[in-house]
Amino acid sequence: MKAVIGDFIKDKYVALVGASKSSHKFGNALLRMLTKKGYIVYPVNPKEQEIEGLTCYASVKDLPPDVKGVIYCVPSTVTDSVIGELSDTGIRRVWMHQGEGGKGAYSAAAHEFCKQNGISVVYGFCPMMFFPPVGIHKLHFLFKKWGKKLPAEYTA
Repeated sequence: MKAVIGDFIKDKYVALVGASKSSHKFGNALLRMLTKKGYIVYPVNPKEQEIEGLTCYASVKDLPPDVKGVIYCVPSTVTDSVIGELSDTGIRRVWMHQGEGGKGAYSAAAHEFCKQNGISVVYGFCPMMFFPPVGIHKLHFLFKKWGKKLPAEYTA
């Protein structure tokens, strides 16, 4: 999983399913953090035209071809309902966000879909712990590392 996380971090183009206009929602905080770190972020939300000055896409099917990674920041039921949209895209990496508590965007069915379609998956972790982490997210990373709750490659 470390290699997939590394690919996400290296690639400056990323889509964010679940981007939000509300500054109180995680999807907005993640969008702002990635943009601040120099990433070209493509917000995906069928209910919005624009978020934080960026054109918002209704579906991952509408994204430019240079996008190879998608972060899902939605409930798992939404992940299940939209994961199939990846079929006819060039997207090869998916990150199903999970914060502290709950399963977040992770879905076993969506994970299986990705496996069957050759799409690499990161799950069980908040992207803010890795892009590179700052503030409280750096602390989350260290606690998970010390507790050996990160992928094995990070705890060695």
